[in-house]
Amino acid sequence: MIDKKTEARLHVKSDVVAGPFLMLPLSQLARVRELLDRHALRYWVDSQAISLDGKPAKVVINFGRTGDAARIQAGPR
Repeated sequence: MIDKKTEARLHVKSDVVAGPFLMLPLSQLARVRELLDRHALRYWVDSQAISLDGKPAKVVINFGRTGDAARIQAGPR
């Protein structure tokens, strides 16, 4: 999936403490949640979106410390 504004591919990033996460435009949240739900991936969405310097709001999807960033990024097999 791509960021509709930048046309860059969305990447699951990893944090040593919190685990993998995905930051994406708030406008794409519903579509990404549909995909995650369809593939039964466990996640939660931060309760607040962040907008800096007048740019569109971004939201973070967290996959937890046990999430596998490479597997999530690769998608279903």
